[in-house]
Amino acid sequence: PRYRFADSKQNGLVLIKGAYNNNQLFKVVPSGDNDDFYYIYSCVLKKDRITKKGVKNKEVGRYGGSVYNDNQLWKLVPRFTADLYTDTIFHYDNRQGSKEITQEIA
Repeated sequence: PRYRFADSKQNGLVLIKGAYNNNQLFKVVPSGDNDDFYYIYSCVLKKDRITKKGVKNKEVGRYGGSVYNDNQLWKLVPRFTADLYTDTIFHYDNRQGSKEITQEIA
């Protein structure tokens, strides 16, 4: 991504590009209500959570206080779907370790 969120002690939640720093690391923590909503915490300023400050897209910030509100909860929505499957390319049972495996897969 061209821009990333960073949690700045002086400036709050900012957009940054360029070098990668630890203040751009966040962890996603379930709300605890089994509702598929999460708090997004800073990994550096550990009490800080990303919060929605208003209705406009740009009205996002951080909050480090003790009050937990709905404007700090985020729902993660998948952007893509994928079909997963397993294909066995090569199978050899050598649990006894008695034979050397010489099969090469290209």
